[in-house]
Formats: sequence, C-alpha cells, structure tokens
Amino acid sequence: MISLEVTKRQVQTIEDLRCVLEGQDTISVPLRPVVPQGKILSVPMGEVFFSAGQYSADVCTRGCIGSNLVSLVMKLDADSTLYSFCSGREVLPGDVHVLSRGSEVDHRVTGRACHALVSLNADSLLQQCGADTPRLEKGLWGKRRWFRAPEAIRAAIVKSVRAIVRQLAQPNCSVTREAAYQLQWELVELFLQGVLFEESEDRKLHSRPSARIVRKVEAWVEGRAPEKVQIADLCRALQVPRRTLQRAFTETMGMGPAAYLTRKRLKAARVALRGSAPASTNVTDIATRYGFWELGRFAREYRWLFGERPSETLSRRRF
Repeated sequence: MISLEVTKRQVQTIEDLRCVLEGQDTISVPLRPVVPQGKILSVPMGEVFFSAGQYSADVCTRGCIGSNLVSLVMKLDADSTLYSFCSGREVLPGDVHVLSRGSEVDHRVTGRACHALVSLNADSLLQQCGADTPRLEKGLWGKRRWFRAPEAIRAAIVKSVRAIVRQLAQPNCSVTREAAYQLQWELVELFLQGVLFEESEDRKLHSRPSARIVRKVEAWVEGRAPEKVQIADLCRALQVPRRTLQRAFTETMGMGPAAYLTRKRLKAARVALRGSAPASTNVTDIATRYGFWELGRFAREYRWLFGERPSETLSRRRF
C-alpha cells in the first residue's frame, strides 16, 4: 500500500481562489461582500494531477493559462451559478472546460460551487484518447473550449467523480500502486466522456456491426492483465471512437465498455481468491492487486455479481 499525497487547503480569502486552478495567472474580483469559504483537495498520482474543491463566493475570475499541461475542469454541483463569458452560456453540472496554454479564463461564480479537474501533459492525454485523437486534437486546440454531453451521461459522470472525491477525502487514504494506476486513468476517462460525447457531435452509426466490435474487444482483452486495460487501449487497438464502442457494448452486452472491463477485473479477483490461502493473503491484497481502489465498492459489486462476499470465496478456496 502507498499513501496518496492528498493536500487539503482552506479557502478563506479572495486570493485563495487562485488554488482552484492551481496557481494559474488568474484574478478574482468580488461582486458582493461574500468572503470566500471552502476547501480544495489536490492529489498527484503518476502522470495525472487531480484536484477538487467546494467554496462559496460571488466573484468574477479572469486570466490566461500559462501551464504546459492540459486541464479538464468540471462543475459538480447544481446549486451554484457558473456563467462562462467565453462560451456565452451558463455552465451545467458535468460540462467540461478544456484549458491549455493560452486559454482564456473568464467566468462568474455565484453561490456554493463544487468543481473537479484533472491535469496532464498533452501527449499523455492524446494517447489516452485512442481512435478519438484526431477529433479531440481539433476540439481541444481549436476555438471550442466548453463541451456538454447529454444530460444522462453528465449525471453519471458527476456521480462517479463525486464518489472518488469522497473516497480521497477520507483520512489517510491509501491505495496500492496498481490501484493508483487504475484510479488516475479512471478519472481521465470520466472527463474525456464529457468531451467526446458532446451533444453536437455527429451521431452517425459506425459502419461495423456492434457484435463484431464486441467480439474483437473480447479477443484482444483475452490473455491480457485486466487491471492494465483501459478504454483508451480498446479504442486504439480496434481503431474505433468511444461513441462507437459505447454503442456496440450497449446494444450487444447491455452495459458499457467500462462496466465490461470491471467485470473482467472482478472475475480475475475471484480466480485469485479461489487460489489463495487465507493464512497468507487477504481480500484487500487481492482487490487492490486488480485495481480496485475503493474496497467498499469492490465488496458490493463482487457480492452482486457472484452471490457471495469475497471473504467467503477466500475461505472456500480450491486446492
């Protein structure tokens, strides 16, 4: 196990709002006599930096991004009002703002806002995009900066990001290196969905039948370590965009590709539990080995899928 370097900072002055975008060259101007109050949580993990926060304010913030990293920022709450002067519209929960060097920051926040962001270098981000890279390159470094997926997708993304934030906010949050690897790309994938499932994108069906795509995915995944496989790997290997992959799995499997990969990891964990001695290992060891950083979620999903607790599987191991 390793302890993630979770930093928690208080927001108590107008100047503290700079930590929302991690010290970028921004200036916040108060519009009402409301002293900003809140907390910012930040976590470096491998190639990805993650930050999330909640604060109350009524301010206008302007500036220009000077970092070489690309940041994807998401609003997580429905209570505050966030208006983007760059896009000319109010920001909704699950909307994603893409920031890279030279990007303008120009918005107003009113109320108690909750946000999250991931930052990583452009090469790592584009590598994670797989077959979506050409479209993402055009979107990220073109004039468009705000992206809005359909409401149902945005709601699911927000729910997942909030669950991760709650887990990371726990005292002494510790995960294995394998779980940290899984977590960083799980976060990036959530933000990418908000960009790549943008409502205005062309929704034409991919020419290849869904069943054929799913069979190719299964063949490619077979024999590989499931805890190392990401959706980006599937898109890259099959040269299909995320929309096509999502549609293929939904139509043929009744679940998305992310749920499918989770099932593969759960099955691998079950095999390991059945082949381990309770005296020399435990459920936590097995769960984190296969990238399950949230143990409560692992236990719930395992019991739902296999009809017994992981500890019961371990105690009835086969020789």
